[in-house]
Amino acid sequence: MERKEIMELMQNIFTSSEAAEYLNISTQRLNQLVHEKRIDPIKVSKSVMLFLKSDLEKRKIVNVSNKANPQNADCFDINNSFVRDAILYYTIQQYFNNNDKRTCQFIEQIQKVNNFDFHRGLPINIPLLSSLLKVSEKDFYNKYTRVKESFLSLPNDVVLVKKGDDIYSKLLAETKEAAPYLFLKGNVHLLAEKSVCVVGSRNASLDSMEKTERIVKSLIQRNIVVNAGLAKGIDTATHRSALKYGGRTIAVIGTPINQYYPKENRNLQMEIEKKGLVVSQFPPCNVVNRWNFPTRNATMSGISLATIIMEAGETSGALKQADYALKQGRDVLIPQSAINNPLIKWPTKYVLKGAFAFRTLKEVLEILNKNELLLDLFNKSDMEEISDVEMD
Repeated sequence: MERKEIMELMQNIFTSSEAAEYLNISTQRLNQLVHEKRIDPIKVSKSVMLFLKSDLEKRKIVNVSNKANPQNADCFDINNSFVRDAILYYTIQQYFNNNDKRTCQFIEQIQKVNNFDFHRGLPINIPLLSSLLKVSEKDFYNKYTRVKESFLSLPNDVVLVKKGDDIYSKLLAETKEAAPYLFLKGNVHLLAEKSVCVVGSRNASLDSMEKTERIVKSLIQRNIVVNAGLAKGIDTATHRSALKYGGRTIAVIGTPINQYYPKENRNLQMEIEKKGLVVSQFPPCNVVNRWNFPTRNATMSGISLATIIMEAGETSGALKQADYALKQGRDVLIPQSAINNPLIKWPTKYVLKGAFAFRTLKEVLEILNKNELLLDLFNKSDMEEISDVEMD
């Protein structure tokens, strides 16, 4: 094919950013349309999606019609069966204290015994579900309406994915703690990348914060995504360091995707939405409970190949993360200084359970390099670039 012919052909092929600009929507919204199979890219890989202009023109007609109703232009689209299934799921969950495990067990049982099907429609499902849950049809419908309205409060750049979907983290899906749905905002493809979690105390020392920055910088320079829980202290240092050095970061939050906690990290969360990815397993209809945060630790560990705990007290939530990580077969790394600290006992306990101790940046990379899923990710030159400067 001649160069001129190739140039003419390329005029009809758009990248993700070009397609979003052409449709006058965000790239996050474009990702959701692809996920919902309302736009079919001609090529998809971890780093790129390509679209035909003719396919986008068909969608542009739909977008123009949406502008006639500006009141709903920025709302999350609930008019597809995939989202409606999620709304019904979270309505059922309301009767099980927002517990995914109990909700899924109930649904599995009634699918076998009562031939329950999400797609049979509310006129059939509401009488069935209200009878099985021993509540009135009015009560169930009122809850359904409240859940549906909460979904409408979401911005339209939120992407909803179900366990088993291509976008859903494959690593997380293999764990017992995997949530049935995830709410995403940002670069959803980061869930397919190799990721390491760096967490710790909310009231961390300056020394630990500085060491966190050094480790994060070292990881992102080697194309590793770093994730944390957007909490004060070490988590905040992890996210800020990744952004500071042009890296990629994932924030796994303990609130619904449209809430900001802690409030002082609102701007940081918004920056991660633009430059990284924010993940929540909690629907917009649910209140924030204290157990949300240890629950999300399982998700944070689940998407990670390893967890590094930079500093923690005996009752720190980071230890819950370590528990989940070891249970899920992930590596846990602890600074030698924590093990040597006579005021805390948890580091020694976790080393006996299988956690690794490290003193230097080089040791961190060497431990990760032996990880089954990261095996030999770093070559000899990578190792030689890291000096044996003590972390402790």
